[in-house]
Amino acid sequence: MYYIRADANEKIGTGHVMRCLSIAAEFHRRGRQVTFIIADDHSRTMIEERGFSAICLDSDWDCLEKEIPSLISIIKTNTIPALLIDSYFVTEFYLQALGKYTKTIYIDDLNRFIYPVDLLVNYNIYAADLDYPSRYKKSVLNTRFLLGCKYIPLREEFQNVKRTISKNVCKILITSGGTDNYNVIGNLLEAFSKQTWFANVDIYVIIGRFNPNKNKLIQHWSAIKNIHFLCGIHNMSAYMKECDLAITAGGVTTYELCACGLPSIMYTLADNQIPIAKKVSDMGLIPYAGDVRNNMGQCIKNIMGYITDFYNDVDLRIKHSIYMQNMVDGKGCERLVDEIERIEIFYRY
Repeated sequence: MYYIRADANEKIGTGHVMRCLSIAAEFHRRGRQVTFIIADDHSRTMIEERGFSAICLDSDWDCLEKEIPSLISIIKTNTIPALLIDSYFVTEFYLQALGKYTKTIYIDDLNRFIYPVDLLVNYNIYAADLDYPSRYKKSVLNTRFLLGCKYIPLREEFQNVKRTISKNVCKILITSGGTDNYNVIGNLLEAFSKQTWFANVDIYVIIGRFNPNKNKLIQHWSAIKNIHFLCGIHNMSAYMKECDLAITAGGVTTYELCACGLPSIMYTLADNQIPIAKKVSDMGLIPYAGDVRNNMGQCIKNIMGYITDFYNDVDLRIKHSIYMQNMVDGKGCERLVDEIERIEIFYRY
């Protein structure tokens, strides 16, 4: 039995749980059982829908130190040999406390401090720039590292995707992650509706589980036949394979789009998305339109400009598609689980 500590809600979105569900699915494929440990019941449904069980701590998702006694009790009761943790609210004290009772594995995006863990994962495209090994060498830790795009935790559906680039842009995909507190989708649709190409393009809009504007969006735009709202889908790759262009926020979705070779335009709406956006932009992989929190109008304007570039240049879309698929092969979960299973199993209590 493997255990994962992660949360999702309308404030932090679904990204942490979603990527952990991908890892859990790979464990399941190998015949292993996985249980999630969650602060509250916000994420229970999305976990159980995918066939995994959850233990609720009835704790505060943004103050993890309060849950230490109850979590240690669960570790002892279930003789948990290794715990995968995915939360931005970990502290050094929290990780040290858990590390006395189990092997700890942490998924890092923020590089906030030296994490006292046994295995540190940063699958992001910028991970090598953070120079983990030399910084951790100064500590007394024996932390192992899994760094870079070869460890991106994507579901099996994103492996070996065959991409064909159509001559024309006929279908555009819009994603904003699990939430959209800035109503980027609404602003994009308003801007799209004013474009000369709008009537000739089908727009597929992924509505996140915690999107606060869901009902208003559907009510306002449902009469427009070429706008299609998609809620609670479990086959994201099918839409990525079918569409010709994507507008997306940062996060794991970025790497899903790369694996599918879908030419994309990126915006950001959270701090943790910015390093990804800047790196893929600097590499010429995905153009970055800006952060909607700073200037929504300018960001939307930039997106429209990039759409025009892609819309009018099939060779540009082919170039980006090939580059994206060369960067991400979709086999990160296999490599991650291989390494997690190699962790020496022993109990320290």
